[in-house]
Amino acid sequence: MNIGDRPVTLFVVPHCPLCSEARKWLSEHQVDYAEHNVAADWGALREMYEGTRQRYVPVIKVGDTFLIRPSREELRQLLS
Repeated sequence: MNIGDRPVTLFVVPHCPLCSEARKWLSEHQVDYAEHNVAADWGALREMYEGTRQRYVPVIKVGDTFLIRPSREELRQLLS
């Protein structure tokens, strides 16, 4: 499922434990998402940076909203 009618994008880097946790959470809650490795995809890095003005990952984009290193509570609020 997307969240409502809003597409979900996950911005990650390789070997990131927080990124793995975000990926696992999205999968466990059956959220369809597109994943972008910002270490290898400059376009994705630019999109993430323009939306957040920072370079920390993971970042979850829901529609036009960016969540930087969201907590489990913030992720739960997305589903409600």
